[in-house]
Amino acid sequence: MNNHTDKIDRLLDAIDLVKADHKEQAQDILRGLIREDSNFEDAWLWMAVAVESLDQSAVCLDNVLRVNPGNTQAAGALFRLRENEIIMEKRRDKLRSLRDFAISMLWIITVGLLYAILFSYVI
Repeated sequence: MNNHTDKIDRLLDAIDLVKADHKEQAQDILRGLIREDSNFEDAWLWMAVAVESLDQSAVCLDNVLRVNPGNTQAAGALFRLRENEIIMEKRRDKLRSLRDFAISMLWIITVGLLYAILFSYVI
């Protein structure tokens, strides 16, 4: 129980550091907590706030969801981080479909023209 209390105290210290914008110090504490217990959900969640890049935050949120797939906070935050990426992927899929359709139509027209030329010489 004492170890659990120590972990919670260190997590609270890290949270205070994040709120005071001392994120590097908070990251050191959170890394230690995660090293001790890679399934420490709250440490991963606060690490997502403490890190500098969105990619790092996404990795941390993925770990939260690995530990607890039902964590709606992490799922919502991860969706917001990846929302633009999801929208762009949908646009790329639509453009790929249009490209594939255009290429198909080009082949149909090419073959049609070849047949028209061939049959115009035959007659």
